[in-house]
Amino acid sequence: MKIALLFFFLLQFGTVSAQNSISDSDMDSLDQLISGIVESSKNEKSQGKVQKKQTAKHQKTGKKQDGKKKTSKLIVIDPGHGGKDPGTVSGKLYEKDIVLKLAKKIEKLSKNYKNIEVKLTRNKDVFLALEERAVIANKMEGDLFISLHANSYKDKTVGGMEIYHLDNTRDDYASKLARVENRISENTSLLETILVDMDISYYVGDSLDYAKEIGNGLKKDLKKYGVKLRGYEKGALFYVLVGARMPSLLFEIGYVTNKTDRELLKKDEYLEAIAKSILDSVSSSKVEKK
Repeated sequence: MKIALLFFFLLQFGTVSAQNSISDSDMDSLDQLISGIVESSKNEKSQGKVQKKQTAKHQKTGKKQDGKKKTSKLIVIDPGHGGKDPGTVSGKLYEKDIVLKLAKKIEKLSKNYKNIEVKLTRNKDVFLALEERAVIANKMEGDLFISLHANSYKDKTVGGMEIYHLDNTRDDYASKLARVENRISENTSLLETILVDMDISYYVGDSLDYAKEIGNGLKKDLKKYGVKLRGYEKGALFYVLVGARMPSLLFEIGYVTNKTDRELLKKDEYLEAIAKSILDSVSSSKVEKK
């Protein structure tokens, strides 16, 4: 049974290419993992009836086991770059400053929503490594992770917004995962890669749903500014999103190399319009809390 489960994991998540082989240590690790899954399954069955009774009881009282009722969704906003890493720069306009300003506006405006709470991975100009950001979001137990960025391009006529959702189901996924794995650690094992892949797969659907809802909202709410929404259903395997155990998005709010975008990004009114649109979309979202 263990061998069958092993190959189920490898085939299901597609993490082994023709060039890779499984070492004895990886095989042992996977074997232990599967044993743990089987044992956990047994324990869950034995605890199932007790859990159902407790759940039913708390549903009647409208309270969780800790006595607190939490109905709001927690959005973790991650202002990209910071500190020694300015991000993309155009004149005196720094990506790290724009996205932090937008993040703070989202946090401030969220006080007007009863079903939304917002926390930031950074609230000042400090450097955070990519892998730290998802860890922070996980510790906060967020329901949605949004990493904010600004774009640039050699062709200055290119402008607009883009929203990417965490995705590992595309045809070119294997090569992307390999690059991500290399950046996570030079010593990343096959087992760690599979576990990362399992977490990603669980949140792909909700990530796409949030991307569509926020994208449609921005398209409607920012129409008066003449902003182009270049796409909001794009799947990608961004390193900053990989470790987050929640639906995750990367939001490129505009191109600092484009004159129209650059001038808009300098305006408080425009940033507030973006912030409100995001909050409105999440507030009315049909994606349920996990």
